[in-house]
Amino acid sequence: MLTLIPIGGLANRLRSIASGVALARDYGQTLHIYWFKDAGLNCRFDDLCLPLDAPDIRLHEASALDALVYDRPRKRNARLPGVFQRLLFDGRLHEQGPWTADAPAFDFGGWMAQHRRTYISSCHSFYPADPALYGELFRPNETVGRLVDAYVARFTPHTVGVHIRRTDNAASIARSPLSLFIEEMEREVAAHADTLFFVASDSEEDKRALRAHFGDRILTSDRPADRSSLAGMQEGAVDFFTLSRTRRIIGSYYSSFSEVAALICGIPYHCTASRL
Repeated sequence: MLTLIPIGGLANRLRSIASGVALARDYGQTLHIYWFKDAGLNCRFDDLCLPLDAPDIRLHEASALDALVYDRPRKRNARLPGVFQRLLFDGRLHEQGPWTADAPAFDFGGWMAQHRRTYISSCHSFYPADPALYGELFRPNETVGRLVDAYVARFTPHTVGVHIRRTDNAASIARSPLSLFIEEMEREVAAHADTLFFVASDSEEDKRALRAHFGDRILTSDRPADRSSLAGMQEGAVDFFTLSRTRRIIGSYYSSFSEVAALICGIPYHCTASRL
């Protein structure tokens, strides 16, 4: 049995789950996922997505007792879960270590063979997963899906997704300036007269600038980004799944949101970034 704790925001958690499913299936394991509401994403999985429909996957909405046993051992919980985990699991991999995405040569086969009850916490794509697995696993729930469909109904035959990450992501701000997005978007307009852009961004300033530059070619939410409420988190999921329905995505440097969205429907992804 493999136990997985996906961490971080929506895209980070989904790519971790896809990795966990691929790993568990490759080695004949049942996967137990514990989904924690926390500062990274303070809502339930089923607030955003349909249930994972597979007999070899169990997703648990974590309870207070689950937090005591399965949460990541860290300063805020006095590392107490580590005590229980040493008793429950003979193999444990936490989000920091030589096995993460920075070290793809990690021998998962050997690790799985040496341990019977394993535990992983991660925000990474830590194990290779078939891109088709993303579309199989992750589908918007009825509330989110209805809003996605409303956007898609307004698409032209050539609608391109644009994701501009700002606020807390210093790397995206530095390496993916708005000017580079505009250059890439202008190339799309020059190549396709019917181009429409679906823009997902946490920057109202950048949305206004794109509207001023491209006018009616910009389709985006009128609501400011708010990840502190359930409605705001669902709005983020709407952006995510709507991006996945475009023809291609132009995304920000060092942001998994649009990169993972592109995997949902298997569309091209282009990272807009300046050279160092």
